[in-house]
Amino acid sequence: MNCSFALHRLAGSKHLRSFRRCNGAAYCRGAASRRFSTPPVKKPGRDDASLSRYPNIRSAGGILRGLDYAGTLTFALTGSVTAAQSGLDVFGCAMAGIITGVGGGTIRDAIFLNKQPFWTEETEYIWMALLTGVLTFFAWPEVLEWQKEHKRKQSQQNMKKVEYDELDCALDTFDAIGLSTFAIIGAQNGVRAGMPMLVSAICGMATSTFGGLTRDVLCGRPIRIVRSNAEVYVAPALLGATTYLAAKQMGGNPGVRIGSAMVVCMGSRFIAIKNDVKLHTWDIEDDKLGVTIRKNPTVKPLLP
Repeated sequence: MNCSFALHRLAGSKHLRSFRRCNGAAYCRGAASRRFSTPPVKKPGRDDASLSRYPNIRSAGGILRGLDYAGTLTFALTGSVTAAQSGLDVFGCAMAGIITGVGGGTIRDAIFLNKQPFWTEETEYIWMALLTGVLTFFAWPEVLEWQKEHKRKQSQQNMKKVEYDELDCALDTFDAIGLSTFAIIGAQNGVRAGMPMLVSAICGMATSTFGGLTRDVLCGRPIRIVRSNAEVYVAPALLGATTYLAAKQMGGNPGVRIGSAMVVCMGSRFIAIKNDVKLHTWDIEDDKLGVTIRKNPTVKPLLP
């Protein structure tokens, strides 16, 4: 009896040692595979509920990405046209297209948020702006000729001169889309970086307008966003970014936040175009000494 119990116990210990060896080897193999396994590959660029990595129609973030692409193409086109009208060559126009398309986001990332520019990971923006700038340089003169002839025919039919036609309307519409989209994405990036609401709103404004500012400096033109020779431009961008941030503070979902900001920014921009809304400036004249003085000053000078 004792002998058989001892043999059974011995056999059990052998099975136990064998089980431990097998499980120990399996554990080592599992640990080694976990240690040396390839980590999951992270897709470059931003991809979340508020802004998908690539355009799609299934989410608000995917639609916003598509509008972002459209805005980049429009800004690159207008930047190249402005550069060509300023006398720049094809290389200068391509550079102006890139600067106008991605310059605002570059300044936002490099200066306000202290990080590498977004296009170092999302390189498609550079290619879109570059190709658009080059194609615009060669193709736009033909478009301008067509527009000139089209306006002439419309003027003859309507018996009055046509200043604003369908092409101008299309450009203003796509420009407003780009302005709104860039303002929203800039505000989103400020929030993601943990910036206060005021700084996030400034990030939205800078993203949508500082590309044009840099373009004007490159072309040697008066900076459009700080002069009232045209309708207000910065104010709608700032309103759109602020609307997005306010909607986020109130707990709105991404669709509500993006939609409300687009309506406010685009609506205010269209109102400004239709009613020629401009910010107030001084009524000034030149005193021929390089100093600009105000006409009819309300305050008398202290010295005679």
